[in-house]
Amino acid sequence: MEYITLGQIAAAIGIISAIGGFFIAIFKWYKTKIEDKILNLENRVAVLEEDSKTNKKENALLLRGLLACLKGLQEQGCDGPVTISIGEIESYLLEQAHK
Repeated sequence: MEYITLGQIAAAIGIISAIGGFFIAIFKWYKTKIEDKILNLENRVAVLEEDSKTNKKENALLLRGLLACLKGLQEQGCDGPVTISIGEIESYLLEQAHK
């Protein structure tokens, strides 16, 4: 019958600790990489949301400017597509105002 020595127990504990430490280090490294990516994505989403709000305001200004130009053309006697476009833009603006 063989006996387990204290040296063998210490060696086994050392090997298990080394392997466990290696996997813990890999897990921590991977976790920080994932957290960095998540923070980066959250920042990008915040920037895109702000840009979207700015774009909506800019588009509304451009649409109102276009409507003013079309009304100016209508006052000068232009008809047909100008009148149709004015109606479509005004109905669109009304729909957006009620949302």
